[in-house]
Amino acid sequence: LVVFVAPTKALVFQVYYEVSARFSKKYQNNTELVGIFTRDFREYSDNCQVLVIVPQCLEILMLSPEKTSWVSRIRYVIFDEVHALGAEGGEVWEQLLLLTPCPFLAL
Repeated sequence: LVVFVAPTKALVFQVYYEVSARFSKKYQNNTELVGIFTRDFREYSDNCQVLVIVPQCLEILMLSPEKTSWVSRIRYVIFDEVHALGAEGGEVWEQLLLLTPCPFLAL
């Protein structure tokens, strides 16, 4: 599982649609290529290879005791617009950088 973290819902949707349009792959085990998770919209978040998500929702998943097996599936995290660390809500980004259990790329 690769997680792509974007700071806003608009960027999450943009990345989701770009990945969906550029790549297509069908899996036999009911897994989707790309999933999306924002505060008010969620699709294929539990059964995808690439999850595009806002920081607050990733924090909820990473801190949830029920999602420990999901968190253990994460192999790589990409933090887009990581300069948001210094903006409002930056403490969520800081916590995610500390909680990330795998290699990550900060853009």
